[in-house]
Amino acid sequence: MRTINQTLPVLFELARDQSDESRLCLAERLTDLFNDPDAALTLREEELVSELIDLLIRNTSPDLQARLIERLPPLDRLPHAVLVNFAHQPLPVAAPVLSSSAALTDEDLICVVEQEGREHALTIAARSEISEAVADALVTTGDIRIMKIVAENLGAHLSSKAIAVVTEAARYSAALRKPVLHRPEMNKETTLKLYWWVDQDLRRYALKRFGLTSGQIDQALAATVTSILEENRADKGNDTAMSQIVDWLEDQDALSPRIFLPILRLGHFRVFHMVLGRLLHLETSLVDLILAETGGRGLAALCRSLGIEKAAFISIFLLSHNGKPDEPLMNPRDLTHALASFDRMDTKTARQVVESWSANPRYFKPSEDTSPDEESLP
Repeated sequence: MRTINQTLPVLFELARDQSDESRLCLAERLTDLFNDPDAALTLREEELVSELIDLLIRNTSPDLQARLIERLPPLDRLPHAVLVNFAHQPLPVAAPVLSSSAALTDEDLICVVEQEGREHALTIAARSEISEAVADALVTTGDIRIMKIVAENLGAHLSSKAIAVVTEAARYSAALRKPVLHRPEMNKETTLKLYWWVDQDLRRYALKRFGLTSGQIDQALAATVTSILEENRADKGNDTAMSQIVDWLEDQDALSPRIFLPILRLGHFRVFHMVLGRLLHLETSLVDLILAETGGRGLAALCRSLGIEKAAFISIFLLSHNGKPDEPLMNPRDLTHALASFDRMDTKTARQVVESWSANPRYFKPSEDTSPDEESLP
C-alpha cells in the first residue's frame, strides 16, 4: 500500500506532462500497477487511477490513443470505477469495454446510452446479452439503426414496452419490419398492429407463425385505416394528401369494401369517394357526380357492383348521408328508395350499370338545366 501511495504522485506528475512520451510512460506505469498482484486499490485509489486515465485519454490524438490502449492492462484486471471511466471515453477507447465487459451494470450501460453519442449506443446494442432495462433505454432513443440492431440481437431481452416502441417505429421504417416480426417476444396482438404495413412474404410468415384468422386480419385492417386517418385528420379537406393515403392503401393491397365503414365513421367522405373510384376504376370526379345526382340509387348501384351485402349497404348509406357537415339530416324515405333500388339489382346488373356510367361520364355532367333521365336509373 505504501508503494501505491508513493507511486500515485509520480503518475499524476506524468499526467500533467502533455508530451507523447510522458503519456506512453504513464500507460506503462498504470499497467505495472494493475499487473502487481499485491497492489490492492482502495475505493479512493480507484477513483484517483480513474482520474489519471481520464487525463491520459482525453484531448489525445486518435493515433496516440491507439498506442495508449495497446499498453493498458486487460479489461478483466481493471477496477469497476476505471471500467466506467473507459465506457465514457471516445469510442475507440470505450468500444472494447462496452461490447464485452461483464463488469458494467445495467445502470452503467443506461448512463452511457443517455449521456454519450449514437456510436456508443450502437456498440451496446450489439452486446452478446442485453437486459430488458438496457434494451428499453436503447429503443427509446428513437434511433432506427439502434432499434434495428437491438431487434436483430437474439441475446437482447425485450420488454413489452420495447416491443411496442419498435413495432410502432416499424410502421414507418421498412428496415425494422422483418427483425421485429421474427422476435420471440412478438405475439398475435402486436403482429396484427404491423400486419398491413409489411410485404406479402412477411404476411405469409405471420399467418403461419400465429395462425391469424380472416376476421382478425379484417379487424387489423380497420384499425390500421382508422389510425392513418386519425393521424391525418387535419388534412381531411386536402385532396392531394388524401389521395396519397389511398395510394398507400392500394400499394398495400388494402383497398376493399371492408374499409368503407372505418373511413365513414371518421367522416372522411373524400377518401370514401376516392376508394370507391379506385375499386370501380372510375374517376373520383365521376363518383362525386353519381352520388350527387342520383343520391341513394347511385350508391346502391356502386355498392351492389362490389358485392356488398344489404346489411352493410344500410350502414354505408346511413354513415355517408348523416355525417356530412352543412347538410340536412337524411329523410327516412331516402333510405327506403335506396333499398328498393338495391333490391331491384343483382351484382351482374349493377356492374353493367356502372360500366355504362364509366363509358359515358358526360351523362352526369350538368348542362343547361338538364338532368339525368330518372327512368334510366336503377
